[in-house]
Formats: sequence, structure tokens, C-alpha cells
Amino acid sequence: MKFIHTADWHLGKLFYGEYLTEEQEWLLKNQFLPLVDEEKPDVILLAGDVYDRSVPPAEAVELFDEMISEITGKRKIPFIVISGNHDSAERLSFASRILRGTGLFLCGDLYHTLEPVILKDDDGEVAFA
Repeated sequence: MKFIHTADWHLGKLFYGEYLTEEQEWLLKNQFLPLVDEEKPDVILLAGDVYDRSVPPAEAVELFDEMISEITGKRKIPFIVISGNHDSAERLSFASRILRGTGLFLCGDLYHTLEPVILKDDDGEVAFA
């Protein structure tokens, strides 16, 4: 199974009083999504620190929502997202059970994500835990 492993997006990062959301958006749209299109992975993993703080700015949430739509909606690629120490695990887990059916696997609160995500390809099943 081919996958792209990424982490530490830190969306909504504040740097010397300025939010980096515009720069982060440029990188995701002009570097990351073209890489996804070129590599055509079977799954994308985002392992921690989606946001830079537990209550991110609205623009950061909007950017993440747009990336979810691009990955799972437009490209139909399963997207496994794990909360990190900068995220609020409870907030990131919101609606995670119903979103699994769309290919979005939000693994925030450990007590709600004890079961592995099982995906299949031509070679069989792969468990992500």
C-alpha cells in the first residue's frame, strides 16, 4: 500500500505577531496537493499537530476543511488524522464516527480510537493503529 506520511502542519501558527495561514495555504495547495496528484497514494496520514493550538483561528479551521475536501472529496483518498500535543483531541474527534464513511479518519480522543483503521488494497488488508 502506498501512502504519504505527513505531520506537524501547525495550521494557524503565530510567528512574531503574524499568522502564517496564508503561507501554509500556499504550501499545501502548490506543493502538497501536486505531490499527492503525482504520487497517487492509497492513503494519506497526518500524524499530529494539525493545528498550532487547541483552539485554532477560524482561518486555520477553514484551511483544514478545504484540505479534507480536496483529499477525501475530490481525490477520494482516505485521510487518517491523528491529534498531537498542540491539538485538542476532543475537538479534533468531533463527528469522527460518522466521517469514517467518507474516508476521513479523525483519531483524536484515544478512548474513541482504540480500534485500528483497516484499509484494503490489491495485496490485502493494512491496519493503521
